[in-house]
Amino acid sequence: MPVVDNLALEYQGQIDVVGVAWASSYEETADVAQRLLPSGATRWLLDEDDSIFGAFEVGYQPAGVLAANGVIVERWSGAKGEQGLREAFDQVLGPST
Repeated sequence: MPVVDNLALEYQGQIDVVGVAWASSYEETADVAQRLLPSGATRWLLDEDDSIFGAFEVGYQPAGVLAANGVIVERWSGAKGEQGLREAFDQVLGPST
């Protein structure tokens, strides 16, 4: 998660990064989020009833879903490294001006 949080900080204002946790209590999740997402650039929430994981067809963690303008552009299972995330973000953002 530190890689994700660093990229969330770097792409802040261009990409919204949200971390979703499940199978935990709010207190435990908040404690872990503070340690793993110290920049505050990554928003996090707890999916207490599996509605978010269900809506995005995610069966386990780690997994990722990249959406732009309400459309899923890419989804993956497992961790995606910094370079892979950067490439995915840059693809969604398009060429720099």
